[in-house]
Amino acid sequence: MRGRDRSILLLLLDGAADRPARELDGRTPLEAAETPNLDRLAAAGINGTMHVADPGVPLSSDLAHTRLFGYDPEEVPGRGVLEARGFGTEPPPGSVVCSASFASLDAETGTRVANRHLGSEDDDFPALAERPGVAAVDVPVVDGCSVEFEYTWKNRGTVTVTADTVVSPAVTDVDPFESGLPVVASEPTRDATDRGAARRTADALRTYTRSTRSTMADEPGPADVVLSKWAATPTRVESFRARHGLDAASVTPKPVLTGLARTLGMAHVDPPDGYDARAGRALDAVADHEFVHVHYPEPDEVSHAAGPAEKRDELAAIDASLAPVVERALTDPELVTLVTADHTTPSTEDVVHSGEPVPVTMVAEPVRTDDVEAVGERPAARGGFRDVRGRELLKTARAAADRVMLDGLRRTPAVHDYPTREVKPLWPGEE
Repeated sequence: MRGRDRSILLLLLDGAADRPARELDGRTPLEAAETPNLDRLAAAGINGTMHVADPGVPLSSDLAHTRLFGYDPEEVPGRGVLEARGFGTEPPPGSVVCSASFASLDAETGTRVANRHLGSEDDDFPALAERPGVAAVDVPVVDGCSVEFEYTWKNRGTVTVTADTVVSPAVTDVDPFESGLPVVASEPTRDATDRGAARRTADALRTYTRSTRSTMADEPGPADVVLSKWAATPTRVESFRARHGLDAASVTPKPVLTGLARTLGMAHVDPPDGYDARAGRALDAVADHEFVHVHYPEPDEVSHAAGPAEKRDELAAIDASLAPVVERALTDPELVTLVTADHTTPSTEDVVHSGEPVPVTMVAEPVRTDDVEAVGERPAARGGFRDVRGRELLKTARAAADRVMLDGLRRTPAVHDYPTREVKPLWPGEE
């Protein structure tokens, strides 16, 4: 007998996992927050922990989401391309695209990074992006090569390298990702398969970075240089529907994840302002799609900008908005609901992300419930889910949704693991 083909709702609390904080009496922000709605889900479902990649590996949101959506990072273009697509730009074929940001340099040395996070309210950045020497730079040492900067938001943009010859994303980042370090001289990575192409790209990025430094030195302002990173080449990959048999949507305000959704052929839904409205948009999306990803980047942002208490309060605010979503999850037999994070973001220390596992809750009619009664990193570790890896999570949810097929069956030439009735009939008139 066929299963119910339940829909799947993934509530992704970006960077919600954390480390214990002294100011929270040794609890994490998630453990300390008032979360009656998420606690209801935990009590009604099965809980566990997840290493999105290998244990101990800190992940960026795009690489974490790539795995959570059931893909290997090597299959998907890198972050530079995803950010460009997130802002509605399709990079030229054969180009190399980097994420980039304006930064200031140390006044004493003039070569070391002082501030990578310049104020987003500064109206000078769009004007800086239009300056000759920043907007576009020719690179004479590479045939037909030019480097262009396109402003996107805050102090950020994308840097695109095009040339008459082949270029490669296998180059090091110009951005050292840490204040006090010098701007990095881009060079080919050791795994570059075409070292000539990688050398040409590195030369182009060196030329461009020097140009932005000299251009902004001529007319001092809020920034001194453009730092590029996450070089990537535009490619296409198997769609989410083709891989998982699900019509999917992503409700996210984050450009890089918008770009990931577009790359995977998922519908992108702009979330409205306010947590209550986002919860309502999530329920609307579930009515129209078989898989819905609802993204909350705010816990990660507060982690970076504030501290454990502020993160605790942000998580409580998200929880307060989720009452209608939780009610739907607990009463709808046609729905599988997941709550998790993409990585751990320490709010107590000056690190970007860390490699501890994140908690997972899954609620659905078929799940084997456990004795966990509240969300949190340590309660989840006592749950029945045990440890799961990022690429396994969606498959596990699809199993609860009765959207996986008996291993080894081959109904169609393209062997998929999801049930399909789109088969070639033997008898005439069955089409």
